[in-house]
Amino acid sequence: MSKLIEVCLRNLWTQRVTFARMGLELQPGKGQRVLRSPLLYGIMVLATSFELCTVCAFMVEHRNQIVLCSEALMHGLQMISSLLKMAIFLLKSQDLVSLVRMIQDPFQGEDIGLDQWRVQNRRGQLLAAVYFMMCAGTSVSFWVMPLVMTLLRFYNTGEFIPVSSFRVLLPYDVTQPHIYALDCGLMVFVLMFFCCSTTGVDTLYGWCALGLSSQYRRLGQKLKTLSQNPDPSRSDLGLSELFSEHARLLKLVGFFNASFKEIAFVEVLVICVLYCSVICQYIMPHTNQNFAFLGFYSMVVTTQLCIYLFGAEQVRLEAEGFARQLYQAMPWQGLGPVHRRLLLIPLQRSQKDTELGAYFFQLGRPLLVWIFRTAGSFTTLLNALYGKYETN
Repeated sequence: MSKLIEVCLRNLWTQRVTFARMGLELQPGKGQRVLRSPLLYGIMVLATSFELCTVCAFMVEHRNQIVLCSEALMHGLQMISSLLKMAIFLLKSQDLVSLVRMIQDPFQGEDIGLDQWRVQNRRGQLLAAVYFMMCAGTSVSFWVMPLVMTLLRFYNTGEFIPVSSFRVLLPYDVTQPHIYALDCGLMVFVLMFFCCSTTGVDTLYGWCALGLSSQYRRLGQKLKTLSQNPDPSRSDLGLSELFSEHARLLKLVGFFNASFKEIAFVEVLVICVLYCSVICQYIMPHTNQNFAFLGFYSMVVTTQLCIYLFGAEQVRLEAEGFARQLYQAMPWQGLGPVHRRLLLIPLQRSQKDTELGAYFFQLGRPLLVWIFRTAGSFTTLLNALYGKYETN
């Protein structure tokens, strides 16, 4: 058991396994492509797109019923999110693969900050494994619970009345046992795509954020060493390499922001309405509700939001910490005019805020509060409309 846990905590293990289940390779060799199995990936995309169309058809059919539409909207939005994030991932796969390599480069050999990197990486992989279990629990409960209820009903009454976890409008008669079995087989690809795409993309963002945080801490440790033992024989006090690494790290943060900007934008744009739909499942009456799925899914949505917003917040705080350390650790007040001028530009640049954005949004704690408030307002509005038009 301990060996299994150790394997799961290896660097990028969760991400590589989940992408591999979709026919993708996160760390391809030289000359190899990220899309390793186009057939498997195409089947998952087609199955998810088909189910999305059935959900949209159901929403059009029952557009005047808030309860049914909110339930279908929850599933439809998650499918849209998965399809868009994976499409963006494939379009920017070369940039993302390069980003992973650049984040790991400073920690390839024995160097300052290597232990801190290992601690952060192990912590990140532990969180990734937990997140994967949440997504897997969501998929398994979504598929198993209706199947179990259908079999129990058939065993007790002798009648085959299929139960579904969500509302769809199918173009075929699912009340026939063999058609129902084929439909369950189709859902395996849909749920695997949801589980793997959500886990892979989201935890890769979190891994990159932890990697950038580790690089800032590495710079802080090098700065502390240099400030305690400056080299007065050198005109730059031995700080040129440190400033060069800081400039490289700033470019890397910008590259990270540009690589994940579209994915983060989709996440923020969808998550607000998605939260509203999830809340509606708890406060509005339903029949045949899969509460096991709903419980897992609520944890996934909350964790998903925290990965992006708190990941961006951690990078910002680490950048602020390095800027503060650069000002406080260096004895600039006791240096000569030449050395003070040398430190002036790095000091001014380090004080600039490091922010990660997604077009119209700045990722961080304020955005988290805004999303909760907006989702609460939408939920209150829908609840009022439901009370006015559907309970009378």
